[in-house]
Amino acid sequence: MASHAQPLGASQCAPIRRFSPGPGKVLRWPGGEAVLCRADAFAALPAFPSGSFTILFSARDRGRWELAAPERRVIDAGARPLTAAGFAASAQLLAVALSPAFLLDAAGLAWHPNLAFRSARDGGDDIAWLMGVALRQECRDGGRHGPDYAARIAGVLAARLAERHVRLDTVRPLQGGLTGHRLRACLDHIERNLHRDLALAELAELANLSTPHFARAFRRSLGEPPYRYFRRQRIERAKRLLAETDQGIAEVALECGYAAQSHFSSAFKLLTMKTPAAYRRAERELRGSQAVLEMLDSAAAAGSERCRTP
Repeated sequence: MASHAQPLGASQCAPIRRFSPGPGKVLRWPGGEAVLCRADAFAALPAFPSGSFTILFSARDRGRWELAAPERRVIDAGARPLTAAGFAASAQLLAVALSPAFLLDAAGLAWHPNLAFRSARDGGDDIAWLMGVALRQECRDGGRHGPDYAARIAGVLAARLAERHVRLDTVRPLQGGLTGHRLRACLDHIERNLHRDLALAELAELANLSTPHFARAFRRSLGEPPYRYFRRQRIERAKRLLAETDQGIAEVALECGYAAQSHFSSAFKLLTMKTPAAYRRAERELRGSQAVLEMLDSAAAAGSERCRTP
């Protein structure tokens, strides 16, 4: 379908503005980031990406931390800003931001439009505090263990936050999203067309809605705008191809809708914190390790069986 609308895979993929408070003070992983600074410098830092769940830890005041969540619902635009008020100027603060998708995935929860937060302050969660301590140390060390290590720590923190603070509002009526058959049709159409640019107007026409109405309804249904979902699905396909096939990186890029390998590599690293080559290498090393463990388990089981045989 001809359309002058900007395709979903185009310039919306520009990187998010990041913190730059100094070397050794920033930690990033797919789905989150953290910054370590003194309380008197906190106000000068740029804001975290809109919609993030942000937690503030004080290193001098054990157990004091604050959770700033979007007002009312998980994906509503604009998070309540964190403030260093009440902390000593010399106190060391750790601010952690988690994307809603990371938070829910870590907790094993599915997105629902009526997800909401219970409260915005808590000071007695030892598990969350320990994860904050671990992230603070990794910040101080300059992220020397890599983004996977930080993501595992943040995953425990996210699961804890979800358990204590996320709830499903069953009183408020569900409204504003796409109907089931329209949503399924759009998702199937996206999956079949990841290899090419896809205009928002094309999906809106499929759902028989105006483009603005469709964009709002899609976000209400899935918790993210169409272009972000489209970009994420492209990278998910690329991850499967890199891990499960021997296709060259340029070929994978084309199959996932990227004409230029350099553009593909930039988009892939933005979401995974790894280059395509590094991701493939890590996946193969992981599978090799798993195969060795399975062989050792089988050998141990066989040895045990022989010992029991008279």
